[in-house]
Amino acid sequence: MTAPQSIALTIAHINDTHSHFESTPVSLSLDSTQTRVYANCGGFARIASAVKRFRAEADQKGHAFMFLHAGDCFQGTLYYSLFKGQANADMLNQLGIDAMAIGNHELDQGNGPVADFLDRITFPLLAGNWHVANEAADKEKRVSEKPALLPYLPEQKRASVMIKTIAGRKVGIFSLAVEQMAALANPDHDTPFLPATEIAKNTVAYLRSQGVGTVILLSHLGYDKDKSLAESVSGIDVIVGGHTHVLQGDFQNIGLDNQDSYGYRVNDTWIVQAGCHAQAIGRFTLTLDAKGRPTHFEGQNYLLLGRSLAMDASREHKLTASSYQAARDYLSQQQNLLILPSDLTLKQYLQQTYRPRVAQLESDIVTHVPQRLRHVRVPDQQGGSDVAPLVTESFLWAAREQGIEADFAIHNAGGVRVSLNAGPLSAALIAGSLLPFAIDVIAYRVTGAQIRNALEGAINNATDNGVIGLGSGSFPYCADLRYRYEAWQPIGARITQLDIKRGQHWIAIDDERQYVGVSSSYTAQGKEGYDALQTGRRRSIGLSMAECFMQYARAQDVLQLPDQPLVCYLASPQQCESCWQS
Repeated sequence: MTAPQSIALTIAHINDTHSHFESTPVSLSLDSTQTRVYANCGGFARIASAVKRFRAEADQKGHAFMFLHAGDCFQGTLYYSLFKGQANADMLNQLGIDAMAIGNHELDQGNGPVADFLDRITFPLLAGNWHVANEAADKEKRVSEKPALLPYLPEQKRASVMIKTIAGRKVGIFSLAVEQMAALANPDHDTPFLPATEIAKNTVAYLRSQGVGTVILLSHLGYDKDKSLAESVSGIDVIVGGHTHVLQGDFQNIGLDNQDSYGYRVNDTWIVQAGCHAQAIGRFTLTLDAKGRPTHFEGQNYLLLGRSLAMDASREHKLTASSYQAARDYLSQQQNLLILPSDLTLKQYLQQTYRPRVAQLESDIVTHVPQRLRHVRVPDQQGGSDVAPLVTESFLWAAREQGIEADFAIHNAGGVRVSLNAGPLSAALIAGSLLPFAIDVIAYRVTGAQIRNALEGAINNATDNGVIGLGSGSFPYCADLRYRYEAWQPIGARITQLDIKRGQHWIAIDDERQYVGVSSSYTAQGKEGYDALQTGRRRSIGLSMAECFMQYARAQDVLQLPDQPLVCYLASPQQCESCWQS
């Protein structure tokens, strides 16, 4: 019997789920009714329902089916803060994914949590540019010996691959992650991440030599890097991406963005990415010819909504049963939405296994917030973050409570994730939303000149001022330090004033003197422009970021706000903030 001339392969994919096992409330604006609708969006149980539907539809049509995750499942919510990678492994196993790419947040706390994760998962973790072959033999937890890891193969200078045979056609899958992993996360020093381009070329050549007709890159490089890789490396048919949280497709029909079309084409490569936080899922179908070469691509992203809606109506549009039904009808007709129930088995597993400890923290009120506190990364016309200085103050307070004679604290703006509304502040909100990254706070000794260089390096990185930055999250906020940054000055001389607090007074920093600082381990290890803070003398204060803030907040019935801003960020000589320099 001869093989069919063409077959179809359907692939569903998610990325950057960040422990968002439960659904997230979203606000949608509907074109047809001029009504704002609130709905529950995503969550793992709803993803499970979508995958079951996609799998059943593929079976009915005679399509092969695969389900992929493009990395970053760690961090993000209280579920990770409480259970680390255990909950992610359990939940992903139950989703039934075929493969996952390693992301940068998997390595925020070094290789150890990844080793534990590899022991629990029932699917392969692809990491094609992670060189683990020289990992030290005396480690307590070694990733190189885990069968679930598919890493870089140094002898062949290529990635490990998965090859699946579908109706006589071979489909090859490999993975690449961000090249600057050491700048973004904390891989062990003996397991570096290598540049992606040559590895991609070598891996594609190997797959073709094995008769593979369809080559899929499961990427955690980021959207722009995916595009540039597709420009420079031929032979990749589809890049299933993550890292940059791009929800491809036109979602203006529900008040969201219109980004690049789904399946963005660069040369002969289709590129897909499906947003973040388990809110959406992508699905595409490839038509493969007799040699397994893709001849047609079709697919889209779907936002996953629950069936229950809440509504607001303006004064001009009174809320009625008919307007509510009109909103439901409108949503049900949109091709880029899936309205479906949560998978009951997965929902019950989450509620019974992990939800009780989360619920305890939700009822634990640590303090009250007197007014809404805004968080922004880089200061704007309204000023800087209200929240980040408080977080930084909590690090300094907690260190001193531990008996550490700390002089100052610095924290990167990206480590603070949300603004705070007025009212009660729960432990769950702190650990699950405000400071969801489970990272220790570190004490270290540096000179005044190193502080000055670290602040400038971080701001240069955040604002792309003379350097190719890694994002605005590096912007620094301080406790018992205040500074003036003038962006137009020559590099190395942009911190034009730097003071440290002594009692109730501010004095100029002595560049030659040594000071004791506290920061998250991420910042203290010199990430994203903070290179000057990398020193040999450091130790953990024994508390995570969230634990510092909880203890600090519990000591106050009402959260006390800073009495003055500590940041004077000037982008041009014409700009002058209303700040302590005025």
